[in-house]
Amino acid sequence: MVPALVVLAIGAAIVLWLRSQRRAFVVVVTNGEVTVRSGWMPGAMLSDFRAALKSVSSGKVVGHFEEGGLRVVASGAIDEFVEQRLRNIARLYPIGSFRASRAPEAEAAKTTGFFAFLTLLFSRRD
Repeated sequence: MVPALVVLAIGAAIVLWLRSQRRAFVVVVTNGEVTVRSGWMPGAMLSDFRAALKSVSSGKVVGHFEEGGLRVVASGAIDEFVEQRLRNIARLYPIGSFRASRAPEAEAAKTTGFFAFLTLLFSRRD
């Protein structure tokens, strides 16, 4: 009984941690080239980001889902002016355009794989 409760507590903690990590996208600028490293963003938004980042040589832009919308954080050689421009661009796109784009099958596969891994990890071997 106790191992089952430990597994349940660990699983709940992991699920809560994963849900708190609400990353929408990661955009990386290397040698002036803008690429989406992870996540997804609308094509028009990516085009707007490329226009805003054309003067930047290197940096990283991360978008997180929050209750009020999308939070954009920039690092590297991206100055405050360009970062504010990226925030303004992000506000032009409704949060629903991000959520509708996520494939439900991929999310279900991740969840199923996660619980299969936990089951395998904590299965009793007698």
